[in-house]
Amino acid sequence: GVLLALSSYNQFHNNCYKDALATSMVNCMTSVLSGFVIFSVLGYLAKQQGVGVDEVVAQEGYGLVFVAYAEALATMPGNVFWSIIFFFMIVTLGLDSTFG
Repeated sequence: GVLLALSSYNQFHNNCYKDALATSMVNCMTSVLSGFVIFSVLGYLAKQQGVGVDEVVAQEGYGLVFVAYAEALATMPGNVFWSIIFFFMIVTLGLDSTFG
């Protein structure tokens, strides 16, 4: 399917090992960075509400992304900028699932 179509753009003697290592490293760094960002935003929301982080994270699944995280972004300074960046990230995650 999609992976075969995308791989047809590679050169014949492409170094796939180097590409796999680079993809793995970028994936790991992105995961660590997103963990720091998510938990710092949830900590910010917990401080704003005056409750513990465990009470903010009580929502599971989509509620955490579209309710708790969006509520935290709405209370931040520069909320329009952060909201645009957040929903752009959601769109790129949706596009990325096409390639996986």
